[in-house]
Amino acid sequence: MTRTLTKQTHQDFQRRIKSIDPTFYRTGERGVVKDVTTSRPIGSALLGFGWAYIVVSVANNRGVIEGSLRQGSLPDHYHAYILMVLAALLAASCVMLLMHLFRFLTKSGGKKRNSGGMLVGVLGAMVLVYTPTSVWEAGFNMMDGNSRAFVQTASATMSDALPGINFGNVSFVSSQGR
Repeated sequence: MTRTLTKQTHQDFQRRIKSIDPTFYRTGERGVVKDVTTSRPIGSALLGFGWAYIVVSVANNRGVIEGSLRQGSLPDHYHAYILMVLAALLAASCVMLLMHLFRFLTKSGGKKRNSGGMLVGVLGAMVLVYTPTSVWEAGFNMMDGNSRAFVQTASATMSDALPGINFGNVSFVSSQGR
């Protein structure tokens, strides 16, 4: 069995273009490309929450970081480098946050939903960190008896399961006693 090879003409080429991309065949320009980014808003929200919580914790606890560096075995001249790298990472995080805000406002489809999820996670972390404890206590006091009993039972169950931990003295690292 033999194959016959024929040289393609310009008409053959145009016919192939018409079957592959009809818009390009008609106009000579590339058509609108659809956004095919996979939408993962829940994962993006969790990632944004974790990212923002770590950034805010590092930003609020410079004294704790410096104290930890002084207690360690790292030479003193490296402490400034570590703090400079942390400052650069904080600046990069701010730029990335602005990039996601811009992307949320200008893009569509999966990119917009992923950036929106990231911004929701960042907002949740900010609310968690910067809400004063008096507001949390007021919210707990506003619960009805059944809800308050449920929270207290859950707390007691946790203290029974982990007897060496006193949850009454647990505080957020970045709260600085607020």
